[in-house]
Amino acid sequence: MTEDLLKQIQDWANSVPLIVLGSGASIPHGLPSMWRLGEHLKDSISFSNPDCQAQFETFKDKLNTLKDLEKTLLELNLQEDVWKRIVNETWKLINDHDLQAYESIIADDNRFPLVTLTKHLLNSSKRKVTIVTTNYDRIAEYAAGLSSAMICTGYCNNLIGQFSSSVYDNNYSRLNGYGGQVNIWKVHGSLDWFKTSSGLDIHLPLRHSIPDNCEASIVTPGLTKYYQTHIEPYRTILTQADREIEDANGYLCIGYGFNDMHVHPKLVSQIKKNKPIIVITKELTDGTKKTIIDGKCTNYILIEQANSSDTRMYLSTTPTPIVFSNVNYWSLEGFLNLIKS
Repeated sequence: MTEDLLKQIQDWANSVPLIVLGSGASIPHGLPSMWRLGEHLKDSISFSNPDCQAQFETFKDKLNTLKDLEKTLLELNLQEDVWKRIVNETWKLINDHDLQAYESIIADDNRFPLVTLTKHLLNSSKRKVTIVTTNYDRIAEYAAGLSSAMICTGYCNNLIGQFSSSVYDNNYSRLNGYGGQVNIWKVHGSLDWFKTSSGLDIHLPLRHSIPDNCEASIVTPGLTKYYQTHIEPYRTILTQADREIEDANGYLCIGYGFNDMHVHPKLVSQIKKNKPIIVITKELTDGTKKTIIDGKCTNYILIEQANSSDTRMYLSTTPTPIVFSNVNYWSLEGFLNLIKS
């Protein structure tokens, strides 16, 4: 790697970019992929009601054909009982794996590179980091907590926390005893968020099951996504995420595929204004390449696995990608070796 390229990567990464976490950031910690989620839904759900079972059989047939959970749910207008079971089973599967990740992380946080990155960025003069994520899991919160940061998600930090549309207005970054502030905007909801039967948005951390009087506040793929994100808490969360994306001086995307209707448009509008972006992932999606490379963005570094041992980089300054042998800069752990060298 040339000194100029290394310096460019370090300059962009060390200027405290806004972090975007996609599913690829969670899979290394044992969280399920969309494919695994789809297989789990097919295997774990059945209905005694014939109409519900018939519609679910249609769902399974469509998923087997398309092999894409989000596309399948977008094509079907599911009745409420079927949709709720899909939400609940989605929550259960991801929550089970998240709690296993939690036990592993607290047992050995040295194997958690997102902590290293968060601490590294908090050491800047601002002591403030923003994470925008489409994931439901708590991986971002675990990293922020292990970084000794105050966390702002839109909910107060009580064991039973309530949502507030103005909680993010407070500045916690200078509180004594903390390493800084991490804002985590979870645009599709969180395993810890629930809506009570009376309509109250509450935060109940590390639950092993959904409370009887609550619904899980997670936005599943499909037609309901469009409606859900126009109500609280998503309305405020999305507004704040948009604001911070606009204010950011650059972006570091980890395992994000540029196929989300909420983060993607705002992010693209900013990188087309020449703001720098780095993407690290095991495999760049077609959406990422189409958006950034074919979209003629001018300041990008895209990093993916080339094969079992090499790394491929697409640079806005070169017409063809570059392959680096025997390094894994596409993983967060490997990438940290670049920016801290």
